[in-house]
Amino acid sequence: MKKKGIILCVVIGVALLVGGGAYVYGNSQPTPAVAVKTTPLSKATLQNTISATGVIESYTKVKVSDTSNDKIEKLYVSVGQWVDKDDWLCQLYNKEGDSYSYVKATASGTITAMNAVKGNPANGELFTIEDTNDLKVRGKIKEADLNHIHKNMPVLVKSDATGDTVFPGNLTKIAPTAIKTETATSSTATKAEFEVEIDLPSDTTGLKIGMTTRLSIISEERPDVFCVPFEALVMNDSGQSCVYVAKENPVEQGSFTVESIPITTGLETDSLIEIAGDLLSDGLAIISQPQTVQPGMAVTTVQPGTTVTEELTV
Repeated sequence: MKKKGIILCVVIGVALLVGGGAYVYGNSQPTPAVAVKTTPLSKATLQNTISATGVIESYTKVKVSDTSNDKIEKLYVSVGQWVDKDDWLCQLYNKEGDSYSYVKATASGTITAMNAVKGNPANGELFTIEDTNDLKVRGKIKEADLNHIHKNMPVLVKSDATGDTVFPGNLTKIAPTAIKTETATSSTATKAEFEVEIDLPSDTTGLKIGMTTRLSIISEERPDVFCVPFEALVMNDSGQSCVYVAKENPVEQGSFTVESIPITTGLETDSLIEIAGDLLSDGLAIISQPQTVQPGMAVTTVQPGTTVTEELTV
């Protein structure tokens, strides 16, 4: 009986020793590193823009008229033709005096419209002359955006006809009153719009009078600043905005540790936010989803476009 008790104590002791060793061993193993996506920190130009639409016009638009009622005997020009000032546009014949006279161009430019018809009497506007090399955009802006713009703001001008080409413009005029519209009922009434004018550069290759354009008025701009997506920001326990970076372990290559860097924020766009801080530098591995980790945690990084679940499964 005494021998059985000794054997039982030995068995229990061995079991405790093995179990305790297993527990210590299990808890002494390092926690597997979490896979995170990172984006290298870089500088960019951030812009906030106000969208509008407009139509290409010429600064020079001259109507050439004649009210003599003399017969239009001969036409010398056609739509699209360039004329110089004092060039003949058409010849008129006065039957009573059996005499001829000429309607001349009052400015240099391109004939963009003709009401003159051979054989008809001259009575009113006959020709429209515009300078196709001196263009502007006449646009409309919504009432809600009016207080966010002012003269001399830069404007980016694009059109369907010119594809991705961007023409740099300058906001030169903002109408003091809204565009007048027909009286509308309460069910069809729309918010007021205001007319604006945008000066275009001298090289407007591809733009034609009458084209519809898309306007981006730059209301705010921050050149050459660090910026990150909104989701890369996190708040620390002190209420300070931070970004988490994956800092490489100098001893173990390919091993990273989460480090918190305090920052201040600036200009916000639809998807990005300006950040600044003494510890920021080009190329820092910004953790894209910092809510999934904590400072001091061991992590591994994955390439952009790779899902974390795929990386963890490998």
